Amino acid sequence: MHRGRILGVIVGLVILATLFLVDFSNSKSLYATAGPLLQNVSGVSALGSTGQVTYDYLIMACFIILVIAGVVGFFPLGSGVLGIVAMAVLTVGAFLTLTSAQQPSYDTGFYLLWVESVIILAASFWHRRDQKVVVEAGQAPATPGPAPQTS
Repeated sequence: MHRGRILGVIVGLVILATLFLVDFSNSKSLYATAGPLLQNVSGVSALGSTGQVTYDYLIMACFIILVIAGVVGFFPLGSGVLGIVAMAVLTVGAFLTLTSAQQPSYDTGFYLLWVESVIILAASFWHRRDQKVVVEAGQAPATPGPAPQTS
């Protein structure tokens, strides 16, 4: 197993811990924000304005995508792409759907999830380089070929 996968598993677990334990916005973790919404999906549309309802659906979708990104940390490329897409949708979605008075105040967890998503994506490109054979000048590189025939 290459180092990128090992780092991907570690960062995937850290993403999961961040989702459930670290303050995301308004001094609540992302789970504490999305959990009640996920328990009452049918009642979300009655909670407020159109922009707030849209943002609530974005919170739920991004939470689910980030959980998947944390679980599939063994595949750091996919996990990193999922994490970055979820965080980008959440960041841009807040600006497009909420008024300036409704904008959430992001805490440490928001920024940690961005950093962890970038780290896990970078981990997908970190693998062992194969040793290259150094060929001295004037020598042909040794290539395996058919065995010479003797008559």
